[in-house]
Amino acid sequence: MDAATLLTNALSEDANTRNTAQQQLEAAERDNFPAYLHTLANELANEQAQPHIRNAAGLAFKNALSARDVVNQPALSDRWMALPEDVRTPLKHTLLQTLGSPVHKAAFVSAQGVAAVAAIELPRGQWPELIGQLLEFVGNQENTGLRIATLQAVGYVCEVIQPQYLSARSNEILTAVVQGARKEEPSTDVQAAAIHALYNSLEFIRDNFEREGERNYIMQVVCEATQSPSSTVQVGAFECLVRIMSLYYEHMEFYMERALFGNPEEPVALQAIEFWSTVCEEEIEIAIEAQEALQYGEEPALESKHFAKAALPEILPVLLELLTQQDEDADEDEWTKSMAAAACLELLARNVGDAIVQPVVPFVEAGIRRPDWQGREAAVMAFGSILDGPSSQTLAPLVSQALSTLIGMLQGDSDLHVRDSVAWTLSRITELMLDVVDPSMHLQNLVTALVLGLQGTPRIINSCCAALSNLVTHLLPDADIVSEDAPPTSPMSPYYEGIFKALMPVSERPNNDNNCRAAAYQTMATYITCSAADTLPIVDQVAAAMLARQESLIGMENQLVGMDDRQNWNDMQISICALLQSFIHKSPALVMPYADRLMTNLLTILSSSGKHAGVLEDVLATVGAVSGALEGGFVKYMEAFSPFLFQALGSYDDYQVAQAAVYCVSDISRAIGEQLTPFAERIMVALIDILRSPAIQRQVKPTAITAIGEVALAIGPAFVPYLETTMGILSQAGSTAASTTDLALNEFVWTMREAIVDAFIGIMNGLKAGDPTPFLQYVPGILGFLRTCLAEEDRTEEFVGAALGLIGDFGDTYKQAVRDDICQEWVQQAISIGRQRGASRSSRTNAAYAQKAIKELSK
Repeated sequence: MDAATLLTNALSEDANTRNTAQQQLEAAERDNFPAYLHTLANELANEQAQPHIRNAAGLAFKNALSARDVVNQPALSDRWMALPEDVRTPLKHTLLQTLGSPVHKAAFVSAQGVAAVAAIELPRGQWPELIGQLLEFVGNQENTGLRIATLQAVGYVCEVIQPQYLSARSNEILTAVVQGARKEEPSTDVQAAAIHALYNSLEFIRDNFEREGERNYIMQVVCEATQSPSSTVQVGAFECLVRIMSLYYEHMEFYMERALFGNPEEPVALQAIEFWSTVCEEEIEIAIEAQEALQYGEEPALESKHFAKAALPEILPVLLELLTQQDEDADEDEWTKSMAAAACLELLARNVGDAIVQPVVPFVEAGIRRPDWQGREAAVMAFGSILDGPSSQTLAPLVSQALSTLIGMLQGDSDLHVRDSVAWTLSRITELMLDVVDPSMHLQNLVTALVLGLQGTPRIINSCCAALSNLVTHLLPDADIVSEDAPPTSPMSPYYEGIFKALMPVSERPNNDNNCRAAAYQTMATYITCSAADTLPIVDQVAAAMLARQESLIGMENQLVGMDDRQNWNDMQISICALLQSFIHKSPALVMPYADRLMTNLLTILSSSGKHAGVLEDVLATVGAVSGALEGGFVKYMEAFSPFLFQALGSYDDYQVAQAAVYCVSDISRAIGEQLTPFAERIMVALIDILRSPAIQRQVKPTAITAIGEVALAIGPAFVPYLETTMGILSQAGSTAASTTDLALNEFVWTMREAIVDAFIGIMNGLKAGDPTPFLQYVPGILGFLRTCLAEEDRTEEFVGAALGLIGDFGDTYKQAVRDDICQEWVQQAISIGRQRGASRSSRTNAAYAQKAIKELSK
């Protein structure tokens, strides 16, 4: 194949030319993989080729070996390793040779190719000479370009390889990298590449960092690099310090004598701020872990050195000054040093608590009266940033004093930036300090200002929505905001009509800039959830308006043009569904008159939006909520709805849709009970298929198991035909072993086990309505499963509680037939676990239940 032409065409602006070339390249890769790689490598090494062609060849080579996700990587690795050694060796030689190319693009992409091969071969014990060759190149003082590219390659290799595969050469790698990172290095490009390589090697040089002399030298080199005249080197050095702080906090005391600010350039200042943010994050985490250790009577694993508190007099004035350096023309999505300073100030407040208040207050008091908007905005931002951390006793008088001023600024300040920060600060006050707000003094003015803020920019709307939601949530007299028994009234009741009137236009906006339209819907949903009895007529009107809006959107669907219109339509339907769910959950009685109309809308959306996952998820959740409200009355919709449900259960590609359908099965099972029987066979087939499928995301499977228990409980004796198949699949699911190294897998396994026990409970209690005998034969095996799981040290509290409840159910249901099975020492040990100090209420209750069942059998 003519590689140069194909690669040129693959970069063409013409879509047809580009697609044709890409298809030809894919065919070449598929039909003759060794020749494909050989051609790409030759093109990469060709010094006469155009730089962009060489770069494209290198990227294509790398992408043939390195997948974008871990799922596809094994296949690519196996394909490479299947090549004979006499094919792989010349390709690797070409990559290493091209590191010395005078064309930077070619050398750079060769470094990526070297790392892609190393990621496959080094863990398999192949290419043992690689690190030696790279270190030899790094030492070549005659070829600066080769040194730069090789250090980049070293950095990439350290990034993609697990530390254990490089630990034997860690000393040599560290020596070479640190040598290049020293201030004496004449080339700042070499120094920058070395610093980057050092960043990627920090995790596997732990042994070196434990040795004081080596640690001092590494830190000296990095700290000197923070003072480099090159901004690129400085940024890299601060990135190293951030990483070192997160990895080796306990060794940093000697190096924390002075605050690390100096260079006003944006990238450098950002990394310096990030360093202190990381210090705060580490110390906050240490404090949390120390508190947990105290609760369990243990020694904390790490002791806080309180670096941030000690450095507060030096770093706080710098952060406050940076707050005033806003860029009026900066994009909203741009992360500036003033924004980074505000984020760091928040972390400082959480870390040092009351100590931050006194030095910040004068800055706020002086800045709030400044004529320039930067000073006022910085003062407000500083005040809002320190509200989480210091004690409420310390902050209360300041918040009470500032509230009237802030309300006035939201309504009357001439500058948009200031009003934006004021709205955010009010959202923070209503979230964190609402207990100091006197409703009789401030509430009316505060609500008025927030409602007027809904006419502002999208960012201000977001903050006002958050503040309004905080008010209604925290001021609701009843603690149980989801209770159907609404309190008679609420301090927010007088404002309901005005707030909804202001939110409705926002929710009708043609776009969702900064998520402001979604925020309006969410706020309305919160107000519905928190509504008192005297506001239910207003809530009913809002629900009716939303149904009408939903119908209007359905009528517009055929007029949608392009993806943007479709996405906007989808977002609106999702928001309306979420709001209607709040309405349904709040007052099932109010839903009754709207049920037919609502289900007609939902079925129409299901029939027309079958390929739009987000809409389907929320429609299915809304149907589930409707079933819960109507209970047995929902059965009249099952004939029309069930085909959509079955289709969604088979949506393995869109696993969120399948998950939503499984939840819907559970909701409907609880709602209509034995009336589910005519649909049970197809539901069970779909659920069992989910459990058997290797294609669907694994997180769907525990919910499918739970749903089986719900179906069994609903249809009772009619579940017997599915019992044998179900028990076989649950036994297989329960055999998955937990992992001590893979935390995500371990969490999944325990979630599966909890779901399995819930399913057993549902099946047995469903059969109790008739004859529970068919389940008896499985009791010994189930108890063996419980015994094995309960013996594991990392058992979850939820599993313990459910297991004890199931043991109690066995004793209560089968009595003497299971006496010998449950009157065992391991069961008593399990009961002791459920009763131990710190156990959940559920575990303690079920432990007593199991003990009572055993006591009855012992009589």
